[in-house]
Amino acid sequence: MTEVPATSGPAAEHGARRRFGFRALLGLVAVLVGAVPFLVLLLLVTRGWTPLAGADQGIADELNRVVRDSPAVLSALRLVTDLGGTGTAVWLLTLATVVLLVRRRRRLALFTTVTGLGLAVLVPVTKALVDRVRPVVEVPVAATPANASFPSGHATTALVTFGTLTLLTLPVVDRRWRPWLLAAASLVAGAVGITRLALGVHFLSDVLAGWAMGAGWLATTTLAFRAWQHDRGVAPREPLDPLEVPPSPVFAADRWLPDGVATARRMALAAAAAWAAATALGLLVTAVASGTWLGRWDRAVPAGLVELRTPLRTSVAEAVGDLAGTRAIVAVSVTTAVLAVALTRRRRPALFVVVATVGEVLLYAAVTAVVDRARPSVADLTDGLPVEASWPSGHVAAATVVYGAAAVLLVSGRGHRWRVLFGVPAAVVLAVGFSRMYVAAHHPTDVLAGLLLGAAWLAAYTRLLLRPGEHPPTPDR
Repeated sequence: MTEVPATSGPAAEHGARRRFGFRALLGLVAVLVGAVPFLVLLLLVTRGWTPLAGADQGIADELNRVVRDSPAVLSALRLVTDLGGTGTAVWLLTLATVVLLVRRRRRLALFTTVTGLGLAVLVPVTKALVDRVRPVVEVPVAATPANASFPSGHATTALVTFGTLTLLTLPVVDRRWRPWLLAAASLVAGAVGITRLALGVHFLSDVLAGWAMGAGWLATTTLAFRAWQHDRGVAPREPLDPLEVPPSPVFAADRWLPDGVATARRMALAAAAAWAAATALGLLVTAVASGTWLGRWDRAVPAGLVELRTPLRTSVAEAVGDLAGTRAIVAVSVTTAVLAVALTRRRRPALFVVVATVGEVLLYAAVTAVVDRARPSVADLTDGLPVEASWPSGHVAAATVVYGAAAVLLVSGRGHRWRVLFGVPAAVVLAVGFSRMYVAAHHPTDVLAGLLLGAAWLAAYTRLLLRPGEHPPTPDR
């Protein structure tokens, strides 16, 4: 981190007084915005204030009535509410800490770690002290958590997590975009809180208290970090930066695409060729091979695996399949892209991962839209999968592309000995493929088709974006 030493003299003294006044004002705002509303809500809840209790229950009942009969709305609510879950917070804050350590921003890494650890203490301790019972609604639409209701842990976690990420990002964002970044973080935190109400697992006062406690804690850690900066004599170059961290460039000078539009055209052609090959092969297998030895083998393998099922094996198969589920694929893709950019300060590795993931999803959807193959006709262990979407295996294709892309970025330019690491994505793909046959989600040829589709797409965009012999740049020293 570039530091600007503090100067001496009247100007420096005047600047120090201004900074002290600004810190004092921020401290007052933190108390007013966070601590005071939280303490007021805590007092009203513990005293059982009748108007608040009635409003809490009335809102819970009304929202339950609105959403309980809409599966699509409930699915969206569950998806959004996970953004405030503990798993999401641990992943995002850990990833941010690793990136900061890679970029040698150790003080910011410590700020992120302390903020996250404090969050992990504040929420459970407060819940245990207040011990408020969860809402009781007419038609529950979500499993009621075992811990207490006040305050909402998801609301607190979302505000602190996305607030921290926003504070870390502001120094490298142009001033014109900062209001949009702040608005996006506020929207996510607000949406998570609303989902807790709509799912019937929190009262309104729980959510408001969660936001207040999160705002107070984030303001406290921010003020502590600012004081730490001033104690070391670091003068901010950007006065509007809440953490007062001198900005540094995120990207080195590079091009998104090696040959610009020509590369984009080649990628489109490669995608079209992969789709045509996978679609033609699927139509051939479903229309011609059904009565051949290949069709008999396709039907025999899932039927044979049914005889091998045990509760333990089923649990393992489902866990392995989750490695290529939507959440895992998104997490691995984002982690790979962020770490690649942090290590190289180049944009192309991020584009590489985005093209990998999005391209695979679009290719899979385009192929299944034409090849309507039914899933194996045995008792399956899946839930909610489209019946006529067996060809190809989307899980296997996604695992091949995403884990393969991570291996390509890690191995490229590091010598032949590092290529042994390709065994890791290969093992993941094989395990995922077997798990999809075990749960009767796919035939063996579906799994092979997913592998071929993913491998073809991986090879194509690796050649087009990274080029043979062109390695991702090494991190700056």
